[in-house]
Amino acid sequence: MINYRFIIKKKLGEGRSKVFLCSDADNPEKEFAIKVLPVTKDIHEIKTFRDEFFTLQKLNHPNIITSHEEGIVVEDEVQWDIKKGSRFITLDYFPGSELLEYEKLNDEKNLKIILSQICSVLYYIHQSNYVYYDLKPENILVAEPGGDPVIKLIDMGFAHHSSSPERNLRRGTTEYIAPEILKNENHNHQVDLYSFGIMLYRIIYGKFPFNSKSQLDIYKEQIEREFEFPESNFSLQLIRIIKKFLAKNPLNRYNNSLQVLRDLDLNLDENIIKDFIPANVFVDREDATTQINKFLIDKESREVLLISGVEGSGKTSLIYKIYSAQERITVLSNTGKSGLGFVHYLLKSVISSEYVHSFLSKDIIEQAESILTDNIDNLVTGLKSVITKISI
Repeated sequence: MINYRFIIKKKLGEGRSKVFLCSDADNPEKEFAIKVLPVTKDIHEIKTFRDEFFTLQKLNHPNIITSHEEGIVVEDEVQWDIKKGSRFITLDYFPGSELLEYEKLNDEKNLKIILSQICSVLYYIHQSNYVYYDLKPENILVAEPGGDPVIKLIDMGFAHHSSSPERNLRRGTTEYIAPEILKNENHNHQVDLYSFGIMLYRIIYGKFPFNSKSQLDIYKEQIEREFEFPESNFSLQLIRIIKKFLAKNPLNRYNNSLQVLRDLDLNLDENIIKDFIPANVFVDREDATTQINKFLIDKESREVLLISGVEGSGKTSLIYKIYSAQERITVLSNTGKSGLGFVHYLLKSVISSEYVHSFLSKDIIEQAESILTDNIDNLVTGLKSVITKISI
């Protein structure tokens, strides 16, 4: 069990991080995926991992996986070789297969349904001023919950906002990186459309459009080689789309993914349009962030700071902005729990906090565990005692 809550059921996959299926002791009726970054990873990997969580928190689209919590593992999970100090993110569990493993991918009707969803989610990401940077089959899951295929993007680790100072750094997976990135030129969201083209080429032809195996040779072919587009079992319509995706000059590519829907002869119906509203953007309020940061570093203050505002005014965005920059914060979500359930949730969150747990004595941990297992005579007195000791 991770942090007194997450019970690992099985391993789902492994890349830069390990992904497991788990249940939550505080929410047992639902299964989750938990993504674990090993403790051995460097500072850059940790930053990328946390950035992915905060990016997912800002995005809301039916074809993007939903994130819930992030944190640090406070005790070893021996059975699954998860070490203390590893970071984790909890996500919705989507029981799908990777795109290239989807059995009906060779059916052009199903492929067009999938392509329309990829176009929709890319348009949403780009309208929200993000570039995805890592579009590839391994990052797309496909399932058929209602008969037709449904996709989810599951990895936002390389995604960057247009305002990010790191935006122009080279990133992505070797075989999918656009020429303008490789040439260290200014670029925009059209690099994702190039990656889309490489991915679609693989689907249509069963291979990459280049023969090289080494990274440097692949880069050279991406920049210089004019790819070949022989006949295939798919329509000329799809091949024409791939050609436009893979134009070396971004000015000759599609300007946005909606244009692809037009060339696929797909109508912009209500089901697609409703998901185009871009992500809410936190407009930087220096006065608010300065006031909150001053409050957080004031060790003498015993006051409580209340952040209030009408619905949609950006309270949650403000809190997560502060949370992403501060190390000594625990964010408690509105779980709807009350009574003993809320007490357990509160206590688990506090003692599993990265900052708090590092200072806890064995006595406090044992006392907290007694409360969590209901092995205590007076719940209120016990909880007050633990919180008081933590506060000292």
